[in-house]
Amino acid sequence: MLFRSLAGNANLYARMYCHAMATFAISEAFAMTGDTRLEPIVRRAVQFSLKAQNPMTGGWRYLPGDPGDTSQLGWQAMALKSAQLAGVAVPQQTWLAIERFLDSVAAGPRRGLASYRPRSAPSRTMTAEALACRRLLTSHYSTPSEREATEYLLEEPPGTGRPNFYYWYYATLAMFQVQGQPWQQWNHALKTTLVASQRTSGADAGSWDTNTVWGGYGGRVYCTAMATLSLEVYYRYLPVYAETARLNRQLR
Repeated sequence: MLFRSLAGNANLYARMYCHAMATFAISEAFAMTGDTRLEPIVRRAVQFSLKAQNPMTGGWRYLPGDPGDTSQLGWQAMALKSAQLAGVAVPQQTWLAIERFLDSVAAGPRRGLASYRPRSAPSRTMTAEALACRRLLTSHYSTPSEREATEYLLEEPPGTGRPNFYYWYYATLAMFQVQGQPWQQWNHALKTTLVASQRTSGADAGSWDTNTVWGGYGGRVYCTAMATLSLEVYYRYLPVYAETARLNRQLR
């Protein structure tokens, strides 16, 4: 099988991101439509991701085999999980390697925070992404670690500081899986902030402005896509424990 990147003409620093996001999108399309014409594309894209993972660290970065960073890891994990749910096999060793990388960037007294790369300082964005990934992998996450992460994220909810749609997206994914008071608090802040900041008139009506972290790089399409993804999390996903219960009922 020919391993195929979906990055197109993206430059070095964007290439692996683009491949993972495109794989995520086409895997979702395949799962939702069942269109068999998409299957070989998804399979080739998944094989490229599997080959690009560093076998020792479990991470991804700019080039295949790079040691990895948490930012790249999140998109690859989302893409592979969507492909798996669409019926494309992903080896168990791949998920174990992802867990190994997440352990390598864990920080904080209860190991609930996360950094961009091993031995660097933790950040809220990487903590949100790591928490979302851990919840993607298992519903049995350490409660003390999870509490440390959610408390850290809730110190900077939407509406405080400079808008950061990348951070908000992964934190929304993670908080939705956590549920309870952390989700309610986060979701209220997110909806209030995003709905109020959406353009409602003119040529840009329906979109979000680019005065955000990374908005100058991704532009209006990026900002609008990330804001929309954040707002539709509860339409697209079930909490992991609810999904597990649903599958268990089907097996009875």
